[in-house]
Amino acid sequence: MKSIIKIVGDDYVISSLPKSYQKIRPLKNRDTIPAIRINCELGVWQHLPSGLQAASSMYLHQLVQDGPLVISTYSPDWNEYGERHIQLLNSVYPRIRALGGNLLLLTTEYFKNIVHTIQEYDLEFNILQDYENRISESLGVYSKYEPVWDRIAGISEDVPFAATFVVNADRRIVYDYVDRDFEFIVSDKEIEKAVKIAQ
Repeated sequence: MKSIIKIVGDDYVISSLPKSYQKIRPLKNRDTIPAIRINCELGVWQHLPSGLQAASSMYLHQLVQDGPLVISTYSPDWNEYGERHIQLLNSVYPRIRALGGNLLLLTTEYFKNIVHTIQEYDLEFNILQDYENRISESLGVYSKYEPVWDRIAGISEDVPFAATFVVNADRRIVYDYVDRDFEFIVSDKEIEKAVKIAQ
C-alpha cells in the first residue's frame, strides 16, 4: 500500500494512505449500495416510482421501489466507446421495463447537455448528472487518484470507469460489470438475465 510521509519537526512519520486516496474499488455482487442522496434537479426523470415523482431529492436506493434497478455510468468523453455503450443501453431498455425494472444513467454531462443527448439518441430512461463524479465514487468506479485519462489514450477529461450494476429491492447488487480498459461494452443479455434474478 502506498504511504504518505508527514514531516513532524525533524522526524518523518509514515502513515497509511487515507481511504479517499485509494484507487477505484468497485462494488461487487452481493454488496449493498450505500445511502446516496440525489438532487432530482440534476436529472431528467422519465420513469420514477409514483411516490417520488414530486420529490426534489431522494436516495438512490429508493429507485428500487417498483422493481430492479440498472445503474450505469456514461460519459460522452468516452468517444466511440461511449456511443456504443449508450446505444446498447437504449436497445436493452424495453426489455428491462418489460421485466419490471428501471434504468438510471449517471453522466458527466451538464444538465443542459443531457436534454440534447436524450434527443440525439431518442432515450427513454432516467439520466442524472453525476456532479463531480460523487455517485460514481460512492459506487467505487471513480477516484481522482486513478484517473481514466492516465490509463486510456484519447480520454482527456475527468470521468468514471465504465460500469453497470443491477440492484434488487434489498439494495443488494446482483450483477456488476466494470471495464477498466474500455474494450468491451457490457452485455445486454447479461443485463437482462440479472434483472430477472433481481425480481
